Amino acid sequence: MPQRSRRSHRLHAALAEFYAPGLAGDTFVNRAFTLTSRLVPSALNSHGIIDPKSGVLTANFDSTPPGLADAFAAFGRHMAKYAPFRFDPAVNGGEPFSARDFYSGPAFRDLDIYQEVYRPMRLVDHCFVHVPAGGGATVFVGLLRDGRPFDRGEKELLALIQPHLSHGRRMAFAITAAENAPLSPELFAGVGFTPRESDVLYWLTQGKSNDAIAKILRLRADSVSRHLQNIYDKFGVEQRVAATIHAIDLARKVHAEAIARQGGDVLLTVATRRGRPPPSA
Repeated sequence: MPQRSRRSHRLHAALAEFYAPGLAGDTFVNRAFTLTSRLVPSALNSHGIIDPKSGVLTANFDSTPPGLADAFAAFGRHMAKYAPFRFDPAVNGGEPFSARDFYSGPAFRDLDIYQEVYRPMRLVDHCFVHVPAGGGATVFVGLLRDGRPFDRGEKELLALIQPHLSHGRRMAFAITAAENAPLSPELFAGVGFTPRESDVLYWLTQGKSNDAIAKILRLRADSVSRHLQNIYDKFGVEQRVAATIHAIDLARKVHAEAIARQGGDVLLTVATRRGRPPPSA
């Protein structure tokens, strides 16, 4: 298998695992770690969020090697002095970059941040991937390496998954926020989708592939694709992740409006396709 085909196969397999059912606010970070580590080997993987107002940086790591706490504290002391480390989304035009894009090996080793952070951890490079998040926070996924520096091909691969990290994060937190908003085909039918579009949209929110949806609904795959395109057009989006996020946000909105009308928890009543609406309470 040619190298390009192998890389494409690995990318699609890793993304399928990333978006698989179970993606939520409390699983996103580990999903991000798994996605990046499957594609680009590293010694340590991090997920950091900095509050631009307070300047507070918080981070998760996929392991806790000796000395990590001291190294992280030193990173916080020195990061603002150097462009590659200050969590600035504008660096490198927003695309993934590494410390060694800015410094040669000897120049990097002369920095105090290297002496106090990377040298004690025996790390030679740090690759940063900005994750556009909204809401004011600045989010980065970082890969740290103890062998050779990150190469151009690896950073190109990280650039391919960068939008997925952003979409996946939004989707994960939308799913968690919508846990109390019931998702159903009837909900989507009530806001302007056709019955078949509503069925397809519901299963889309459950993480099902086109083939799986076709089997569940006993439709042809091209029919599912046609319904999905209609859904995309109605939402004004171009792909399934964005449609899923819009659908979940829509469910939250409908649920919140129903609560506001009734002044409390919603008791939902729905009509079956063959029956009549139930009488009002």
